[in-house]
Amino acid sequence: MGKFDSNDGDFVGTKALLTNLPDLTDIYELAYKVLEELPKKFRAYTQNIMVRVENFADEQTLLSLNLDDKYDLLGLYRGVPLPLKNLTSVVAVPDTIFLYRCPLVRFSEENDESLEGLVHHVMIHEIGHHFGFSDFDMEWIERKPK
Repeated sequence: MGKFDSNDGDFVGTKALLTNLPDLTDIYELAYKVLEELPKKFRAYTQNIMVRVENFADEQTLLSLNLDDKYDLLGLYRGVPLPLKNLTSVVAVPDTIFLYRCPLVRFSEENDESLEGLVHHVMIHEIGHHFGFSDFDMEWIERKPK
């Protein structure tokens, strides 16, 4: 994989190195692997989640989250969390998990973390939002002693 220049957040190196970076399809495959490996009792509730992989979040998304740096967002859940769904309500927009390739790759490189492990972590986090957990709830769960 290519390396990032920590001063400006861009990839540096030869064109050959850049061609070794994971593409959008690689990230999709990692994401769907997470969905497929969920315990059966959870898969029934996640089977209709769409996954979209983009290089970066769009400007409107970053502004709505008060983020200045396009590398600060690794993933995002958009939809109606399960506890708020009504059986008779019409769903206008499908539940979607967005993964942002460039921030994921950069975070993975800078933190010496496998991309597969990072995508797994982000997917589980976003699936947690689908189940109605807040960021605070998930931070508490992650800190809780095992």
